Amino acid sequence: MNILFSPRVRTVSSRVIGFTLAIILALSSSEWHFQSSFIEHILWFFGWLFVGIGVMGRIWCSLYISGFKNAKLVTEGPYSLCRNPLYLFSYLGGVGIMFLTETFVFPILFTIYFLGYYHYVMRQEEVFLSKKYGTRYSDYVSTTPRFLPSFKNFKEPDFYQVSPKHFRIFLGQVVWFIWVAALVQLFEELRLHGVLPSLFSWF
Repeated sequence: MNILFSPRVRTVSSRVIGFTLAIILALSSSEWHFQSSFIEHILWFFGWLFVGIGVMGRIWCSLYISGFKNAKLVTEGPYSLCRNPLYLFSYLGGVGIMFLTETFVFPILFTIYFLGYYHYVMRQEEVFLSKKYGTRYSDYVSTTPRFLPSFKNFKEPDFYQVSPKHFRIFLGQVVWFIWVAALVQLFEELRLHGVLPSLFSWF
């Protein structure tokens, strides 16, 4: 796997980008706060909606891959909707956080970055899975879309074995979406009370 798209690089780059973005957001305000309270509230609503969907979706995915990631080909539950549901729900959670900035600029920039970068991540993972599972994976690819979900072939088992340890680790990762979303809201309150300066404004 290309080192540029390895899990370690993804983790480090996400933290660097996240830290940089946090500083910018702490010192930024939304122009919609002054121009249109309706648009401001709509963005806030969809922000929390997408964060909620992203968090619940990642928890759902984690039930199916807890202890099985790269150990078996998972094709049920969320993985019968699309081949990369964990990335899909991560995107929804991330873009939800960006909508909580009550701007259009940050959701658009996040979307460009995410879809551009993870397009290559998904391609590399497909090569790995194709080599490992052969025709089983090619059959899966032929019936299940890569990213945008389809309910046509949805299936889920009555019972499913889960590793509690791995599930607990996934829950610890999911809660960050809520903490970051709350942090964005905290920044806004601190700016409104004059604790933080507003150096930038965005639509």
